[in-house]
Amino acid sequence: MRASRWSRLVYTALFTALTTVATLVIQVPSPMSGYVNLGDAMVLLSAWILGPVYGTAAAGIGSMLADLLSGYAYYAPGTLVIKCLMAFVAAQVFLVLKDKVKGKHFAKVVSGLLAEIIMVAGYFGYAGLILGNGLSAALSIPGNLVQGGFGIVVSTVVYLALSQVIKMPKLLKGHEG
Repeated sequence: MRASRWSRLVYTALFTALTTVATLVIQVPSPMSGYVNLGDAMVLLSAWILGPVYGTAAAGIGSMLADLLSGYAYYAPGTLVIKCLMAFVAAQVFLVLKDKVKGKHFAKVVSGLLAEIIMVAGYFGYAGLILGNGLSAALSIPGNLVQGGFGIVVSTVVYLALSQVIKMPKLLKGHEG
């Protein structure tokens, strides 16, 4: 493998682990079997820094591992799909908007909002249809909205702080972190 491929794999593994740990560190139980956590901040950071392919892998696998390790294995398949979709959409929207608007913060917020809408709708659908909770799955929406908003704010602040201290890796051709 070339050095750049090794770098991509190392960063993907790092962000997978960071996503898992961020999801497991703070868990505030929600009324509808689940918890609010910091994982969405890492999902968005993975998307913005690693791009749509590697960011998607890190976000989905890291989030799924957190479900498996914290006793929510029945959510793991849904989490894998939902978090992968979140990261893919966030990365793609960020890539499209970052050069078209002045300042990357707007691109991050818009891509983050779209990703979090996917998360809220995805978990509502998964709990309601796949897990059989029906409309009572709507009880998870407020907690997921809080988690989503917190994820956008934290990821934007952490990205800004990181970009002031280190040079963000340009892992993908034409992709700025």
